[in-house]
Amino acid sequence: MKKIFATLFCAVVAALAICGFSACAKGENKTAINVYAPDGAPALALAQLMYEENGLNEGVSYHIVDSGTLPSRISADDEKNNADIIIMPVNMASKLLNDGSKYKMLGTVTHGNLFILANKNAAQLTRENFAESISGKKLGVINLTEFPGVMLKTLLSDYSVSAELSQVIPSDVAGTNVNYDYFLVPEPAASTRVGNAATELAFVGNVQDLYGESGYPQAVVMAKTSLIEDNPGFISDFMNALTASAEWIMRQDVTSEMILTAIKNHYPDPENTAPAFNNLSKEVISHCAVRFENSASCKENVKSLLVKLKSVNGQFAMEVGDNFFYIAS
Repeated sequence: MKKIFATLFCAVVAALAICGFSACAKGENKTAINVYAPDGAPALALAQLMYEENGLNEGVSYHIVDSGTLPSRISADDEKNNADIIIMPVNMASKLLNDGSKYKMLGTVTHGNLFILANKNAAQLTRENFAESISGKKLGVINLTEFPGVMLKTLLSDYSVSAELSQVIPSDVAGTNVNYDYFLVPEPAASTRVGNAATELAFVGNVQDLYGESGYPQAVVMAKTSLIEDNPGFISDFMNALTASAEWIMRQDVTSEMILTAIKNHYPDPENTAPAFNNLSKEVISHCAVRFENSASCKENVKSLLVKLKSVNGQFAMEVGDNFFYIAS
């Protein structure tokens, strides 16, 4: 009898062990994972993941938050309270997560959303005429001390020209404002101003095109190093989903209302989203250059931009080494 019981007991233990192992393997992607993104263009990178139910989303929570709160999402003493995956400006990532020990960069999700506006009768700015056209001119800049302003200074440095830059607010941006020759404005504010006929404005320059054929890496996605090591399958699936999401938001059958719904539903207060989303249209979305490019492809561009940003403003960015990046084997 004891022998029979022992045999049955062993069989039960073995079955439980197999079942537990199977659940663990099957549920590899179901561990509670918190993904954070700032309101604005970077949130568009997660739109499909937030809108559609799929196997990848089981156990994954998405949070769209004020960009000013991003540092607090990665600095809690208890690592369990920090974001598992977070999208942030590349310069912020270079400063806060520089050595790659706690987080590594999976890739770039947005490649610039800055545009130069001017009176509707002004000529278009191209790589061929930019230096001559902009040299010595007066430019009004939205967020002069933040990424837009530092990026513009970087662009001017690339072309070896100087211009007179001043901080402005959206209401100053008008083709009838004789105090300025040009304005630097991020989307969606740029489309809002151009869309107002009274401003007599037009898009005359695309900073992304003026910088280079593929734009510049503006927002990057960072993942906990421990998550990458413990769950590489999920990381691979997540990166593939980012690629698919960037294509999804530009599909003709996907409306701006669908995208806005996805974002709003993941705001702390769905009724009070960022002003950036008040005038969301497919044209605005197309101007945000949402495209996932993995670290293997964009590493050198990221390094190059950070060197340039730091040279313009030593406090704005830091140079990074290879350990900053996650390169899938």
